[in-house]
Amino acid sequence: MRYFPWKQLGMVLVALATGRSSALELRFQDTATGISCSFYDVQLGIPWRAGKPEWLDADAKPQGPHALATLRIAGGDTRRVQRIDLSASLRAWWGGVAAQYGFLLRADSSGVMEFHSREAAEPELRPQLLLTMADGRRQFLEPLADATLDCSTYKGLGQVPLLSFSRNNTLALRFSLPIGRAAADVKSAELILVRTRSEPAPALAISVFVLDPPYARGTTPRTDGLAAAFPGDRGLDKHPDVLFVDGFDSGKVDKRWNVGPRVPAEVIVSDPRRGFVPLQGPALRVRISRREQLGLDYRYRFRELHGKEPEEIYFRYYLRLAADWLGAVEGGKLPGLAGTYGKAGWGGRRWDGNAGWSLRGGYGTAPPRGHPAAGHVFLSSYAYHARSDTYGEGLPWVDGDLAGLIAIDRWVCIEQRLRINTPGRFDGEFMVWVDGRLALSRNDLRLRDRGEVRIEEIWMNVFHGGTAAAAADMHAYVDQLVVARRYIGLISR
Repeated sequence: MRYFPWKQLGMVLVALATGRSSALELRFQDTATGISCSFYDVQLGIPWRAGKPEWLDADAKPQGPHALATLRIAGGDTRRVQRIDLSASLRAWWGGVAAQYGFLLRADSSGVMEFHSREAAEPELRPQLLLTMADGRRQFLEPLADATLDCSTYKGLGQVPLLSFSRNNTLALRFSLPIGRAAADVKSAELILVRTRSEPAPALAISVFVLDPPYARGTTPRTDGLAAAFPGDRGLDKHPDVLFVDGFDSGKVDKRWNVGPRVPAEVIVSDPRRGFVPLQGPALRVRISRREQLGLDYRYRFRELHGKEPEEIYFRYYLRLAADWLGAVEGGKLPGLAGTYGKAGWGGRRWDGNAGWSLRGGYGTAPPRGHPAAGHVFLSSYAYHARSDTYGEGLPWVDGDLAGLIAIDRWVCIEQRLRINTPGRFDGEFMVWVDGRLALSRNDLRLRDRGEVRIEEIWMNVFHGGTAAAAADMHAYVDQLVVARRYIGLISR
């Protein structure tokens, strides 16, 4: 029997089982907007890191070759019921790894085989996991979710009555497995799949792995920044590495902002109708009105204010989304960094290394009721860079236990850092922190091909879409903006 080194990885998931970590509870869903060949979650826009489903093998190695179990089916086999012995994988259950993430079934040949799914009308045809306990008791478990991951479509193919299995179509199944001490009572386990037809089967091997979600497990420790020495950010603007601080304490928008037209943002101190709770004093309220798209368009332009444009900058702000933000019908844009120069790198104007780029923030549509992330909005960076297409590319904030998945009606601290690339090279460094936890880290961005293109501005942009207008008024609040040459960090209390 192969030894399964799951203990260290499993410790993270034992915390999940005891309720000490909520972010990891994003189990895959088998809806049309759930798991697919392209996305771990279509609704949230969380892609697989490698562009296709990922797994851990029996040695806990990502994309490793050693399956938890393999069933080889000979050509011409007419048996409808196929059984895969998973008893050797019980160590993975002890740590909770397989229980949390589910199983990924892969084929090693080109033959196609169809199995009944959990939507089959007759219960005895559905996939089952047969557990035999130490005292001889037997327990049959049906999957909580199952889906075909077909790479011919980005959509989810769960909640249909069959699972189509081949070299190009992997299968994902998730059960409510016993973990921890309860798993010790399980002496054997068998995955049972029932074919939809009894015709002779092609030669096929079914290998079982643990499905590996494309987001980081565990959290990064918070690091104190410049703000740690200035409680409430008071006096922070006097630090030599700080270029700008705006807490809207005067009740007005700072004159250093280049304010775009038709922006209905205003500084407020209360908004009880929407449950607003101040971060500290006044804040900027942003409204995207019904049938409109633009909520905010402020620019902090470095050349105008400092005489030159930097090649490295840190930008921090606090964001609070009101409950009506859950009504967004399309994703959209949030504040970030840019060097478009009015020429390229935004709004369908393709990136041009000699003309312009942008790295605004982004948000997606809220998942529906019943989804494990309901009541949250998933954030990302919306990038126009050398490897993006005409309409840019989303860079999801999936590090730090899905740090980019934020709850509405709650202040979050967002900090972005960019060191622009050497002209023509893929070495630009971009990092994002949410509440002091690393949410995104890239060191391979190419934003420019000539030295004159730099970091032109902080772009305080809030926009609905895409192309669709807001279906109803949407509100957000912004406070405690800081621009600096070093890491800023959270407000010190």
